[in-house]
Amino acid sequence: MTATDRTQAPPAPGRLGEAIAAPDLLGYLEALSRWRGERKQELDRIDAAALRAADADTYTSDLTLAMTIWQSVTDRLDRLTTVWDSGRVGPQQREEMSRLIWGTGSGAGAGLGLSLVEACRLSDALTAALRARLAFDPVAADVAARIAATRATLQRCAEALANVRAARPSVVPDVDALRRRLEDLATRAAAGSDVTGPLGVIESTAARAERDLIVAAAGHRDLGRDYRAALERRRELQDQATALRALVTRVVGLVTPAPRMAVPDVDRLGRVPQTRPDLTSYQARLETVAAALRQAGAAYSAALGERDELRGLFTAFAAKASATGRSADPAVAAAYDRARTVLWTVPCPLPEARELVADYQRSLGTNSGGGSPS
Repeated sequence: MTATDRTQAPPAPGRLGEAIAAPDLLGYLEALSRWRGERKQELDRIDAAALRAADADTYTSDLTLAMTIWQSVTDRLDRLTTVWDSGRVGPQQREEMSRLIWGTGSGAGAGLGLSLVEACRLSDALTAALRARLAFDPVAADVAARIAATRATLQRCAEALANVRAARPSVVPDVDALRRRLEDLATRAAAGSDVTGPLGVIESTAARAERDLIVAAAGHRDLGRDYRAALERRRELQDQATALRALVTRVVGLVTPAPRMAVPDVDRLGRVPQTRPDLTSYQARLETVAAALRQAGAAYSAALGERDELRGLFTAFAAKASATGRSADPAVAAAYDRARTVLWTVPCPLPEARELVADYQRSLGTNSGGGSPS
């Protein structure tokens, strides 16, 4: 095996939302399938080597994560293969495949918010770190190739650092310092020095840094998504509060007694924060306001609804009285007048209206001949 035989995930075609060309998809599926098989063999060898190590327990968490990511990639590849359907794909299916490759909604690395591409890169980084820690590198003799590969890893780390900004993990080392150390080793190696040991340390450090930055980038993306969702939720609640205030004004003018519940002021929550702990707390406060708005809205709607329901019942009783001839009964007519007057009073006194509608209903149930309105 040569240095170029290191298992590396294939480059993914297209971009998110694009109907990727069928030949590109076929090439990617074939390459990713080979990568999956080779990576599983590699992880099995590393697992066996870790079990033989004196400090075997220290490898457990990284090995578990590496296996989990491998399984996640496998699941996403299986879904891609199903959609591919032996090449029977149109634009809609090819666009769906681009979402499975580049999207973060489900599948490979979904728990970390990773796309399939990022999950493959994370698998490469984890495996490289484990190889270096275990000195389990089938290409350990090819120092020049290892230095070149580590340069590429550090370049990706530098690019990732530029993207994560404030989300940079505190454990990520100084990438520029690692680059300087690597170039010093390259110079010493070219002069004939044995740099295998120090190079392994830098390889391991660079691989762990790339792993941490991939995870941090996913977290940063999730933070941005949650920030935008909180902004949208805040706007929704502001609209609900405006509508509720209009309802309150209407109910207070139409019925009495009206509920006495305050309408939450969404603006008092302040601006949506952009750090994870503060944003999580802010989202909880948003939902507390939402619950208060629902409760107040239900109370005011119920008050107006009761008036409308009483009017509906009264109208139904009046129609029944007219149909049965009971409306001519002086007692019924008097109960009718009292109830109607109160029901159409503005604001309508609900307790009195309740009682008068009940009186009207009772009047329909009694007459001098002992008959029934039904």
